[in-house]
Amino acid sequence: MSAHHKLDVCPNCGTHLGHAVNFCPNCGQENHEVKLPLSHIGYEFVESITHFDNKLWNSLKAIFTRPGKMTAEFLAGKRARYVPPARLYVFVSVIFFFLIGKFADRQLEESIHDLTRGDIVTLDMQDLIDDDQLLDSLNAGKLGRKLDLKIPLNEQGLIDLSRRLKRLKPTQLDSMLTKAKVTVTDSTRQKLRSLIELVPDTPRVSTGLDQLFGKRKFKTSEEREAYEEQLSRMPDQQIDSLIRAEGSKPDWFTRKLYRQQSKFSHLGNGENTHELLHAVTKNLSIVMFVLMPFVAVLLLLFYFRRGRLYYEHLIFSVHIHTVLFLLFSIALGITFFSNPALISSVLVWTFWISWLYFLLSIKRVYGQSWGKTIVKFFLLSMMYGLTAMFFLLGALGAGFLTF
Repeated sequence: MSAHHKLDVCPNCGTHLGHAVNFCPNCGQENHEVKLPLSHIGYEFVESITHFDNKLWNSLKAIFTRPGKMTAEFLAGKRARYVPPARLYVFVSVIFFFLIGKFADRQLEESIHDLTRGDIVTLDMQDLIDDDQLLDSLNAGKLGRKLDLKIPLNEQGLIDLSRRLKRLKPTQLDSMLTKAKVTVTDSTRQKLRSLIELVPDTPRVSTGLDQLFGKRKFKTSEEREAYEEQLSRMPDQQIDSLIRAEGSKPDWFTRKLYRQQSKFSHLGNGENTHELLHAVTKNLSIVMFVLMPFVAVLLLLFYFRRGRLYYEHLIFSVHIHTVLFLLFSIALGITFFSNPALISSVLVWTFWISWLYFLLSIKRVYGQSWGKTIVKFFLLSMMYGLTAMFFLLGALGAGFLTF
């Protein structure tokens, strides 16, 4: 460990100290100078993780060469050679969530670039019409869902599409109906013309989230945006009255969704997505932290006859999640330098490697036969997967409500 400058007088209680005294005999405070340069603090931070005595190297060597060895030896009392579980978890998780944030930002930037470049997607005509009441009155909703259009995801492309639709000739209308496998009659032709008339001059492709709540209709997109901005600042009493007027029951959840409408409505064009991703990533870190003691509970139930304490199962859980973060950190690092077409393959292979690592670790730490280990492993995996999915959906939902 690095040496600290000793003090002659305890700054806490004023007791005179010898220069070699490490702790104050009166109050017990450690005797060292706290006013240190940033370089020294950084040095001590790295030293506290690695101790520069091969602890980090021993931990990584055990992780990558013999799954479960670090946990087995740690529980057997051979702890001095390894970085403590909590410290290693914090160190690796910081790297993992930093990389996953960068990965999400990179994927988002590429998606937004695709949108601004004018990529073409296939949507039905109903997605261009923001007036469900008119669709119902014309009895044209079913027809609108059958008519697929190649839609450019940029504003100018959508405007041009609206103009082209409204200039279609009767023969072109018939061709659209035929492609949609709709019988061409005067009635269907008239319904199609009525649908086209409902398409705004500046269509807006909805994400669907902004339509979940609120039945109010708007003449222009500017009017809608002004209303959504007003919603985000409304006091509870006023927004509750609005919710009741639109036929819903006011509560915290509904109130929050109404206030988020302005953010929901802009997700489709790339706005607010950074904030959403960061909120979900933050919640994900909390979810993974909560899952560790939960996995320890499952291990305690599955191996209660082994006579192990909950603390021992928790150590195993912390180590497994640390390895999971470490493997995916390596995979995420690889994706930054690999062909984009290979990203999904890298992540899928990392998942299967992590799954196999979990199996081998359980076998080494708990020492049961392969038959019992495999059965318990599959049961644990299913229970963990279902619970993780539940928590991840919660993290996603909380992200949508708080971003």
